[in-house]
Amino acid sequence: MPKKIGFFRKLPAFKAVRGELTPTKKAASYALALVVFAVALALRFWLEPTLPQGFPFLTFFPAVVIAGFLFGVRQGAMVAVLAGFASWYFFIAPQDGGVNSGTLTALLLYVIVVSTDLFLLSLMMSAYRAELIARRDLERMGEEREMLTNELDHRLKNVFATMNAVITLSQRHAATSEELAQKLKERLNAMARSSLLLRNAGPAGPTTLRSVVEQALSPFGAGDTNRFTLAGPVVSAAGQTSVVLSLILHELGTNAAKYGALSTGRGHIDVTWKEIFRAETPDEPDLEIVWCERGGPQPETDSERKGFGSTLISRVIGMLNGEAQVAFPATGAIVIMTIPMRSIAKSVNDTEPADF
Repeated sequence: MPKKIGFFRKLPAFKAVRGELTPTKKAASYALALVVFAVALALRFWLEPTLPQGFPFLTFFPAVVIAGFLFGVRQGAMVAVLAGFASWYFFIAPQDGGVNSGTLTALLLYVIVVSTDLFLLSLMMSAYRAELIARRDLERMGEEREMLTNELDHRLKNVFATMNAVITLSQRHAATSEELAQKLKERLNAMARSSLLLRNAGPAGPTTLRSVVEQALSPFGAGDTNRFTLAGPVVSAAGQTSVVLSLILHELGTNAAKYGALSTGRGHIDVTWKEIFRAETPDEPDLEIVWCERGGPQPETDSERKGFGSTLISRVIGMLNGEAQVAFPATGAIVIMTIPMRSIAKSVNDTEPADF
């Protein structure tokens, strides 16, 4: 910023526009404006013997402009009023209380000139205020653009990290290329649905955990049938949380349709979540999500579900600093996922992609 502009910014009038003038400094600005008036009055007395008649306001015109520019329009108006009364009392003083046309003309000219000066100063301060607002808007827009760029960068990293995990783990558990392609298609579609959910949330509000669960399990009839029970408090889910949980829930739903509760007509799945406090972290709450199947066939000891399903869940949930316990009792699969609440509500900007 040029030095001249920087100097003007330090003046009380410009500080007042920026809201940086404390009550004490504001009172001091009025006192200094009175000093300007006193100097103008003293100078007018000093020039009185040498001035011809008809110049009662000579030294007060610049005093009004100086006070208004340095300290503010209100301080300038105060000096203008005081100067008007002082000129009237000391230098006009109509004899016997009479007022002639010359006196009225001089007073009217004074009022017009100082009003014009103060009006122009007010316009200048308004322009400065508008410039400040425009500059702050530009700074805010720049910050928002940088934030969105960083968010996009982090989100892409997280998406690619998740895709890398899905591809790697799918390769290990696919017998044929057709099976690999089908698994990849299904899992990438689950990620796409979670991204669509985030986009639809928009500025209206954050995505909720319930909407993530419903969206992830919609291909398996969640919301359209009585095969699912979803229960839990309202919890906001950040961007990365939605992607990771959608992928995990889609995998659980796929396995349930192949081997578990959804493979029969009588099966049912309960998905519940609640806030818990663990002994090792008493001051930081966690979110516990429980997937519980019942009414399906008894899990087999060497079921594929125990291999790929458990591995995918434990790997991917690590992106949220969480952990999972997978069990296959005779009643059906049970998956208990524990995720720190700070990871659930954390912005995608603050979540680094995990390595696989």
